[in-house]
Amino acid sequence: MRILIIKLGAIGDVLRTTSVLGSVPICHWLTYPSGKEVLLNNPLIDRVFVWEERGDLGDYDLVIGLEDDFNACELASKIKSKKILGAYVKDGKITYTPCAWFDMSAISRFGLDKANELKKENRKTFQEHMGDLLGIKVGPYIFDLTPEEIKYGKKVVVDLGVTVNDRIIGINTGAGKRWQLKALSIEKTIELINKLKKDLGVVSLILGGEEEKERNRIIAKETGMPNAGIHTLRNFAGVINQCQALVTSDSLAMHFGIALKKKIIAFFWANFAL
Repeated sequence: MRILIIKLGAIGDVLRTTSVLGSVPICHWLTYPSGKEVLLNNPLIDRVFVWEERGDLGDYDLVIGLEDDFNACELASKIKSKKILGAYVKDGKITYTPCAWFDMSAISRFGLDKANELKKENRKTFQEHMGDLLGIKVGPYIFDLTPEEIKYGKKVVVDLGVTVNDRIIGINTGAGKRWQLKALSIEKTIELINKLKKDLGVVSLILGGEEEKERNRIIAKETGMPNAGIHTLRNFAGVINQCQALVTSDSLAMHFGIALKKKIIAFFWANFAL
C-alpha cells in the first residue's frame, strides 16, 4: 500500500507526527526542508520529499493531509490517490474528513468561535486525535540519533566541564521571537536554576537556539551554569540526549525530549484565539 503523509511544519509538529508511523505501512512524506532534518534515518519512511520536489510525487493508495494551508490541501486533492484522509480542497474550499482535530482548527467547519470552544473543552492529545482520524493505534515518536550525533552531544558537555558523575538537567525556557509569551522570563529562569543547584546539586545545561543567544548568555553569567551554545538541528538533539531531565517551554526542545524519552517538565501558554 502506497501512502503519502503531508506534514510540512513546524519542526516540532513534524516530529510528533512520527508517532503515527508504527501503525501504517512504510510511507513517503512531504515536508519543508527544515522538517526533513528530523525525518532522516527513519526506518519507517521510504522517502522524504521537500515541498520543492512535490512535482516528483507519484500515485498513492492513501494521502494523509495534515496541513490546513490552502496550497498543501490543494496538492492533496490533485495527487492521484484512491483515498484522502485529513484536509484537502473541494470545490475551491478547504475541507476535511471527519476529525475532531480539524474541528478545533482555523479551517473548522463550525467556524472560529465554535472551534475555540472545542479547543477549550478538548482533553485528548494530538496522538489520540491522529489515532481517531486514521483508525490506528498511535505510538511514541520515531526518532533515532546516529552514533556520530550521540558522540557530538557527549563531547559538548565534556568540553563544558561537565563530568560523567554530574546529573544534568536541560533548561530550555526560551521560545524564540515569535512565541515570546511562551517563554519563562530571564529572572525566573535564573531563580529556577539557582534553586536546582541549591536543593538538588544538579548541573543546569542552558539550551536554546540563535534567538536565545543573548538571553542564555545572561542566564549563564548570572548562574555560573554552562551555556550549551548553538548547534545544528540534529546536533541540538544530541546535546539534549545528554540530559537526564528537561525543563522546557512548549518548543522543539520539548519534542526532542519526548522523542529521546527524557523526563520532562513542560510549561505552556494557552491562547484559544485562532
